[in-house]
Amino acid sequence: MMEGWTKEHVLAARGLRNKVAPIRVEAMRLGIAADSAGITCFLDAFDECMKRVDLHLVTQKNSFQEFLGSPLQQTVPDTCAIVSSTKCVEVQHRREYETMHGTGSFPCNAAAPRKLRRACFCQKVWKPKEGARVGDVIDMIQRLGGARTTSAPAPAPYMLPVRSWQRHRWDVGGGLTADRIAELLDTRGPFIGTIWVCPWYDLFNSVEDEDLVYRSGCARSKMLQRLSKFCFGKDLVGLHSVLCFEYRICDGQLHIHILDNHETTGPQRWIHHSELEEVHTITVERINHLGDRHIRYPHSGVS
Repeated sequence: MMEGWTKEHVLAARGLRNKVAPIRVEAMRLGIAADSAGITCFLDAFDECMKRVDLHLVTQKNSFQEFLGSPLQQTVPDTCAIVSSTKCVEVQHRREYETMHGTGSFPCNAAAPRKLRRACFCQKVWKPKEGARVGDVIDMIQRLGGARTTSAPAPAPYMLPVRSWQRHRWDVGGGLTADRIAELLDTRGPFIGTIWVCPWYDLFNSVEDEDLVYRSGCARSKMLQRLSKFCFGKDLVGLHSVLCFEYRICDGQLHIHILDNHETTGPQRWIHHSELEEVHTITVERINHLGDRHIRYPHSGVS
């Protein structure tokens, strides 16, 4: 990591609430300028991020917010693929079930994926400090019979099975164009997205700043991603897996709404569609009707 940029920059950014404070934005901008050593793409990306979009120019959107449930928090480093995959399975089951039986009728919550993490570790699917590939994690979920649910009395199922999954990359086949990403959300519902995060990523929280859209400045470019590691340090940048559940078209640009796993609240953030390196779509079998009895779950929201 080059001199002038420290973890304190990021920790300070995570404490921002109720609109990004201008003084903190300027401090971060100066830090980026100092560390990027004349490489303008990162500073340009940050400045673009700080331009608020005009929400009156939204012409189209589609959301699956009602099926999200409570976020799963990643408490073990480098487990974002495990947590986001587990959450996606839960959300897809809730979507299938409640589409048939009504809002709020699905009685299941995914458990914190501790056993999945241990299985991934034992099979060398997940390695500390390295993480895991989303596709390998979904394969492991299938091998285990599904995503585990929190302990609850019958009729709640113990596992939420996965029927199939598919990987879509920006540089394979038709790619991940704006039209293709919107089509995937329209037809297949929420999916797992993989993005590149930079130090200013943690500034974004759509609850406080719905009109700010994240850009990394090095999306879909191996060269620029290596450069960002050199400028900011490998601990503050890298690939990250999240749940994508909504899109909007604003002034001709496609924005994707994501549910993160950094905090108990997610948080939710808006990103530009071109930040998606790859996405994994999941299909599930709709489980049988579980009756009308309310099921009380114990809290289980960490990994």
